[in-house]
Amino acid sequence: MMKRYTLLLLGTVLILGTLKANASTADVMIALNDSVYRTLSNIISYKLPVVYVHTVDDQEPTCEIVSAPPGSWGSTINSEKLPGRVIMYKLINGIDSVLYDSGEYEKNVGGMRIKVRGNTSARNEKKPYKIKLEKKKDLLFRGNDSIYKDKNWLLLNDDYLVTSSAFKISRMVGMPWVPQCQYVNVIINDKYRGIYLLCESVDRNTDCRLNVDKSWGFIFECDLYWWNEDVYVYSAEAPSYNYTFKYPDSDDITVDQLAYMQTLVNAFEASLITPDYPDMIDVHSFAAWALVHDIMGTKDGGGCNRFYTKYDTTAQSKIMMPVAWDFDLAERAQQEWSRCHSVYMSKLFNNPNKAFVSEYVRLWCNIRDNILNDFTAQMNTFLNSKEGRAVEASFPLDNITWNRSRTFDPFVSGHILWVWIRNDWLDGQILALRVPYDVNFDGQVDVSDVTALIGGILGSNSVYPLVADVNGDDMVDVGDVTNLISFILDN
Repeated sequence: MMKRYTLLLLGTVLILGTLKANASTADVMIALNDSVYRTLSNIISYKLPVVYVHTVDDQEPTCEIVSAPPGSWGSTINSEKLPGRVIMYKLINGIDSVLYDSGEYEKNVGGMRIKVRGNTSARNEKKPYKIKLEKKKDLLFRGNDSIYKDKNWLLLNDDYLVTSSAFKISRMVGMPWVPQCQYVNVIINDKYRGIYLLCESVDRNTDCRLNVDKSWGFIFECDLYWWNEDVYVYSAEAPSYNYTFKYPDSDDITVDQLAYMQTLVNAFEASLITPDYPDMIDVHSFAAWALVHDIMGTKDGGGCNRFYTKYDTTAQSKIMMPVAWDFDLAERAQQEWSRCHSVYMSKLFNNPNKAFVSEYVRLWCNIRDNILNDFTAQMNTFLNSKEGRAVEASFPLDNITWNRSRTFDPFVSGHILWVWIRNDWLDGQILALRVPYDVNFDGQVDVSDVTALIGGILGSNSVYPLVADVNGDDMVDVGDVTNLISFILDN
């Protein structure tokens, strides 16, 4: 084992030697600000993985603000992709060890390109970044590179730990896909940039991200900043928004695909005010998306990303909302609905067909008894984990760099407090939405609810007691079946 780590350390010296002659991690000086320096080895010693980026000629990743053309809304950024190299380090058994080295940049051979990403978040002093590797690799090192490898990775500015908290809520609610992530320390061109969340991006990857058909599958976004893209399809629902593409790439999309997508989104948007919308959309994913943002109290009405997938062009493939994303304005709506009720989901919440509302209520009922304890336990587990302790230990580095004075514990306890305070208001509001006597949460009351209730009493399927207790006597028994049959016959 000692031989292995000796070789890793030797590899570190050789790799950095190509960047700085005869340098080792103990020799490379990293600037925290204009007057404070640490060695690369010292930053590695804080026990978070270190993402160490060098661009060609030490070019700084920057962006320019781009304003919307007349008749459109908002402003976003343009950012040039800079070629370079990325090395990842970690302290293993006290030794500065290389986890990954992309090599120098050569198109389709090695290296990477980095750019500033985001919209409003890119205007912060501490900017988020996107890294695109020339060769696929799992930068989270999950033990199966053949499954998890990808070219596209994000470095998110998650200073307040809100994104990772929202991802925990997403898993509890049951989102189809939740990005995996890991906190890291980031260095670009020998300048320390702070603690970031290294995260999977929203991309097609059949094994571990969003699985859509390679030839006729789509990942698309209802995008406020559509005017900054070369290819898009029009939205009739919201004049400020149109749909842009994550897959296929705008350079690859064909005329036929574009025509198909325009027809699809026209039909999709029109369906939202008809009782037939379940024929077009995956109701579960839409309801889960809304519930995540309601728990998080998201107030973002201008840029809360709405990503959609369509596996292929067959009728069996429904439009899905696979991932909840963008929590820059989370934990803002405390005693009110999140912004999605008035901007995004209002047509579904108010549709006479209550399938969406019933699924939304069902998802809440699945977690309402345990969400407080489960979320608290998860946050405390993170607080006491190796990763959590390493984030806490790295806070002083980040504070020096960005001239702040923060401590770690209040951010963890603050998210716990948010969910506890939010829970009481949200529970009452959600339960008021439920359809009375709709035991199986399908949005209507009929003989299928009697079957579900009897199955629950006999133990052959699960029936949530809050809904199954039809007669309100705090028990679920044959009396509830009698009440439910009477209700159906009377109506």
